[in-house]
Amino acid sequence: MLAQSLASSGTMSGMARVRGRDFVDAVAFVREEYGPGALERVLAALTPETRAHFGGVIREVEWYMLQDLDAYLKAACRVLDPGSLELCRRQGRFAAQRQKADFLGPMVEDPEMRIRMAPTTWRMFYDVGRLEVHGDSPETAVGRIHDFPATPELCTRFLGIWEGIMSTPGMGAVAEEASCVRRGDPFCEIRVRYE
Repeated sequence: MLAQSLASSGTMSGMARVRGRDFVDAVAFVREEYGPGALERVLAALTPETRAHFGGVIREVEWYMLQDLDAYLKAACRVLDPGSLELCRRQGRFAAQRQKADFLGPMVEDPEMRIRMAPTTWRMFYDVGRLEVHGDSPETAVGRIHDFPATPELCTRFLGIWEGIMSTPGMGAVAEEASCVRRGDPFCEIRVRYE
């Protein structure tokens, strides 16, 4: 299993891809949240090969290597928030809120629609893994991610994504990781509660 081999080896398969929109949002987050010069500091911490993917024109609908997004998140944490993964959570929340305000809005406008469209939304962004949503109602639903190359940074980012997608103007969502393939579980499970 790809996710299990990643968990044990600490490396990411070069086959997993993500849409450029996630790259665009990752760059925008650093610029907007950390100010002038922050992006250049993060890019300087990347290998030249990975840096090239972030320094040029990023096309939102093109496929890019997931390992490059992971490397960017790792570098951003090292440079801008050493010793913490909170940056990844905030970046995920930032991306989800931007995408929800843009093209994802109709797909996530109400709880029932979010549950029904979750696998389709997943496939729009990732060409690896699959998302299942289980539960009797939007309040009890949990997301299960199968066969995805999990890393601490990507998993923490997913918590933020779920919080950004599930939050409403009147209620903030808090996502919690109930299980993860990095700990030997068969899938990653995310549960959401409302504040």
